[in-house]
Amino acid sequence: MRTTPTTVSVVIPIYNSRDYLPGCLDSLLAQTRKADQIVLVDDCGQDDSIAFARNHLAGRGAEHTVVSHPENKGLGCARNSGLEAATGDLIWFLDSDDRADPTFIEVLAGAVTRHDADFACTRTRRVDENNNDLGVDEPLYDTELMSGPDFAHLLIKGRAKAYACNKIFRREVLGSRPWEENQSYEDFAPLVRIGLGADRVALVNDPLYWYLYRPGSISTHFSSHTFDLFKVGDDVLNEVAAGDLQTSWQADLRGFRYREILTSVAHVAMRADQASPSRPPLYNSAIDRVQASIRLSDVPALVRTGFLREAVFAILVKAAPWLYSAILRHR
Repeated sequence: MRTTPTTVSVVIPIYNSRDYLPGCLDSLLAQTRKADQIVLVDDCGQDDSIAFARNHLAGRGAEHTVVSHPENKGLGCARNSGLEAATGDLIWFLDSDDRADPTFIEVLAGAVTRHDADFACTRTRRVDENNNDLGVDEPLYDTELMSGPDFAHLLIKGRAKAYACNKIFRREVLGSRPWEENQSYEDFAPLVRIGLGADRVALVNDPLYWYLYRPGSISTHFSSHTFDLFKVGDDVLNEVAAGDLQTSWQADLRGFRYREILTSVAHVAMRADQASPSRPPLYNSAIDRVQASIRLSDVPALVRTGFLREAVFAILVKAAPWLYSAILRHR
């Protein structure tokens, strides 16, 4: 049994999130188990987000630390900078446009302690900007505790989400700068790596984290950053290979590549094309790269191992992306 963690630091990267900060910060201040340290990371947005956050916390008597970047460096770097300033035994990376149930810290920190876990993970309730419930991202977990490699496998299979924000970590499992920098989709490969290096992961079925789904977020906006997904796919394969699991996870890795990488790139590009009066400049490059990554020889294996949607995607996008786009329009 390791030393029982006693303090919790919350790291909040802040960038152009003024409209969402009241809900985010109020949900933090309403926690039934209070944070011992609040770290705000000023990532040089163009609005008054950081000034508002400081005033909002000060007005409620909440002490906080501010880390300032000299220029915008992105979410991964902001989380890493906040981690450097954090002093807690446990770390929570709270995104500035999201909110959490008042029991988030109490339940997840308690799960880490009770199970002697390296980190705890809750399910995620997705909401829109009008606070409409869009459903829970993950299926029910069938256990309260699993090994770190089993959790990494759960990520690969799409049965857990690779969000930094719906977890509380023991500081030592994170290392010094765990999150990818200078790229988008900075969570997935690091969380596979962290999972593979962890002994025990505690799972909480109540969806205690509320993730805001909004137009213009990196997951819905088509840009050059969309292409970072291809690097994520390569990085995940490298992490799994380093753990010597690529053979035993082969079928799930194939499904992961089609579901999380190729389908994601194609969907974001096609949605952008459908919403624009003219074809987005990067559209052809994205679809060409997706098509080049599809191997029709994968289709029988996808079908055989239960990845039917991925198989249909592969066939249609390889042969007739315009038809797949037309179908996507009505989904």
